[in-house]
Amino acid sequence: MEINQRILRVYKELVNRITQLSGKKLDKKVFTYTAVGLVLIILGVILNSSINASLRAYEVQMDGSVLATIRSEEDFEEAIEEVKEEILALYGHEFVVPTNITLVETKAKQEDLTDINTIIYNIKRQLDMKVKAISIKVDGQVVAYVKDQATADKILEDIKGLYISEDKEYDFIGFRENVVLEEAAVEIKDIRNKEDVYQLITQGTDEEQIHEVAAGESAWVIARKYDLSVEDIEAANPGINPERLQIGQKLSLIVPKPYITVQTKEYVELIEAIPFETERVETDSLYRGDQRITVQGIEGEREIKGYLIKENGVLADRDILEEIILSEPKTRVIAEGTKPRPATVATGTFANPTRGRLTSGFGTRWGRRHEGIDLAAPTGTSITAADAGRVSFAGYQGSYGNLVIIDHENGYQTYYAHCSRILVKVGTRVFKGQEIAKVGSTGNSTGPHLHFEVRRNGVPVNPLQFVRY
Repeated sequence: MEINQRILRVYKELVNRITQLSGKKLDKKVFTYTAVGLVLIILGVILNSSINASLRAYEVQMDGSVLATIRSEEDFEEAIEEVKEEILALYGHEFVVPTNITLVETKAKQEDLTDINTIIYNIKRQLDMKVKAISIKVDGQVVAYVKDQATADKILEDIKGLYISEDKEYDFIGFRENVVLEEAAVEIKDIRNKEDVYQLITQGTDEEQIHEVAAGESAWVIARKYDLSVEDIEAANPGINPERLQIGQKLSLIVPKPYITVQTKEYVELIEAIPFETERVETDSLYRGDQRITVQGIEGEREIKGYLIKENGVLADRDILEEIILSEPKTRVIAEGTKPRPATVATGTFANPTRGRLTSGFGTRWGRRHEGIDLAAPTGTSITAADAGRVSFAGYQGSYGNLVIIDHENGYQTYYAHCSRILVKVGTRVFKGQEIAKVGSTGNSTGPHLHFEVRRNGVPVNPLQFVRY
């Protein structure tokens, strides 16, 4: 701009000079100088314009950082296209150009311009290398990214397929949660394959929690607290011995957390049972706490037309459109005893047999079935009858050691094993809460405790259905 102004001033001076001489006869020398001056002015203007054009350039900037100096916007676009082609070829995804790129006009010599290979390198090094993907959102939370819409659609269709049948017609198939598919720009490493995302959604995420072992806690107690199995805890903590946990030891727990619930709605016409009601009447012919059915209840039947609404294949609700009663149900009558019960007659409920600490539960233990629960307590701690009844066994029996068995004469028997002393004899009638033995460590035992069993018609059942620890 400064050069152009100087040329303009020279041009004006020449014009003024020519004007002054216009009334005079110009000699050859003056004329020659004047012509040369005009030519120089024209050449200067042309040269200056050419210089300005050759210096015009652009800086490609992103967040204040210069990625490249280019002569034209097309040079940068050419580099971007090469990066896109490379990303597409290597990963099968389209590169997303960030929106915070600006071009600032500047001046630069040819040797100061950035060559295309350097531009490509700078793009890869400095730009946030993101590609187009599809996010799967559940209730506003991104669960996973997949490469394209077709993949996301296939995953969701496969999940629905778990709970629909080809031979049924549905009025609705969808999700209880708000599931949304949206286009997103993410890093390549964040995109997961179809199989992984399918498993993640159908099985739920594994959310790690840490539990610190407290005094008196066993693996079984901890598993019960978190609604897990001992096997789950072993799998989450390779190398631990679940039978030898230490106070303060930290255990990793894996708690399942599902993501999507498939809802279906189907029209049905079916016959279903109508539950009968139950009426209770008192009688002095039975002991207090005993009861007997005097009239058997009979279910009724009805025909219904309407919709079944299921969640993950389980009936969650119904929308009844029409109901026809085919037969009425018949009420069941139960007689309940009012006669005072002798102390040695079973009440039908169980009390805790000792004040011990639960150390092992009912079920599989060390690869074998554990048919009761173990209650740790000091040797000599009192053991009482869980309910009234008759002693059917009192003595030493194999791995049980010193054992007491009480027949409660109502289909139930209770076992009290590993006793240090037995205080009752076979045939003795005992009342609920009566002391029958002392805690010990006889038989197959690793320390003083009571092994307590409940059997229904000779079959072991979980004592924790009847007592609490």
